[in-house]
Amino acid sequence: MSARILVIEDDAAFRAMLCEALASKGYEPLGLGSAEEGVARARAEAFDLVLTDVMLPGMDGIEGLSRLKEASPGCDVIVMTGYATKEKALEAVRLGAYDFFAKPFSLAEMEVVIRRALERRSLLAELTRLKSALACGRGPNIVGQSPVMRAVVDMVRRVAPLDSTVLITGESGAGKEVVADAIQALSKRADAPFIKVNCAAIPESLLESELFGHEKGAFTGAVALKKGKFELADHGTIMLDEIGDMPLFLQPKLLRAVEQKQIERVGGTKPIDIDIRIVAATNQDLQTLVAEKKFRADLYYRLSVAAIPLPPLRDRKEDLPLLVGHFLERINPRVGVNLRGVSREGMQLLYACDWPGNVRQLANALERAAIVSTGDVLTASDVARALDGPARLEPAEAACVHEAGNLRDTLQDMERNMIVSALKKAGGVQKDAARLLGVSPKNLWNKIQKHGIGAADYAVAPVS
Repeated sequence: MSARILVIEDDAAFRAMLCEALASKGYEPLGLGSAEEGVARARAEAFDLVLTDVMLPGMDGIEGLSRLKEASPGCDVIVMTGYATKEKALEAVRLGAYDFFAKPFSLAEMEVVIRRALERRSLLAELTRLKSALACGRGPNIVGQSPVMRAVVDMVRRVAPLDSTVLITGESGAGKEVVADAIQALSKRADAPFIKVNCAAIPESLLESELFGHEKGAFTGAVALKKGKFELADHGTIMLDEIGDMPLFLQPKLLRAVEQKQIERVGGTKPIDIDIRIVAATNQDLQTLVAEKKFRADLYYRLSVAAIPLPPLRDRKEDLPLLVGHFLERINPRVGVNLRGVSREGMQLLYACDWPGNVRQLANALERAAIVSTGDVLTASDVARALDGPARLEPAEAACVHEAGNLRDTLQDMERNMIVSALKKAGGVQKDAARLLGVSPKNLWNKIQKHGIGAADYAVAPVS
């Protein structure tokens, strides 16, 4: 839709020339001869921008500016003035005008300023929409304050308002669908269809029809026309999960949908235009699949316009307290409990796991622990029973799960082993080790003293 511009100018010839020039650029101008008329129309109709002269009969442009801002708060005002009244134009800017032109001015200059003002209006409107989405809980439901997760959230907020294709990568259970949901919630298509397809869950023989639809009689059993997921997602977003499992024979057809926004139903002869955004996700290394000729390189490059890699949970264990709190809030009403958190010893067990199933595994473990819990805090015994089997622990930590009778002593040994391991990784730098463990440097120092660990023993010798 073209922008509506209100032109307030008492010189009829100049007003007509401005309106004609604006119309030639695709805008919808409305010319009026006084500020009073302009304020009245601004109250009755919506405009995207106002161009007003400063020197007007009756109410001048300065007084008219404040009235126009009241009548249409989100509308920018650009003032026009002769050289002799330039001070009035500067006063107008101080009072809230977006910019001013000193007559005579070139139409090219005018077009640049108008375009910038309209772009600014559009960005402010988008920012308002995003803030509203966040306030209503539609923002990124991505839990974590670790540096790697802050980078993920920042990337989501950058790409969500765009229509660029997004590729989300990460291990199973890392939260790829959560990221896709956040992108959709913050996108311009938030209220449009959001269709999710798991490419690995549909047999190859059915996948083409499922994605692109089929015509009546296209194959045995096709007794009626069927729209595919791409058509159902028109004007919205489609998420292609496990895109690495897309069969090679279907990839050219998918490439056409990505590049040309066109599809063809199975058995069809006419292309169908679609207006969709594509979000793809995979737990596989697509670059390796490209090298092995199992995935088309051109499709990979088109899908990865905006790439969002998700870290595994073992690489962001500092987020465990936040994740635990987030999941317990959801688990409490579902299981019928009122858990306030996890005990210190229980958290140590959670930190000891390497979580091969990532965030999904953590959520399931906490729900199992909540079911067997008898108090308002998950104890180490509750967590140990929930972790017995599904979670992968180092041998020393696994012992503490099975030897419940000596749990406290084993936990102390486990804590010492974790500190030593972190110090080795950090080259003896306690600040870096504390970050790896998700504790404060002061807390780590106290624990080092308690266990009698010589942190200096793990310092990396300088290279001579």
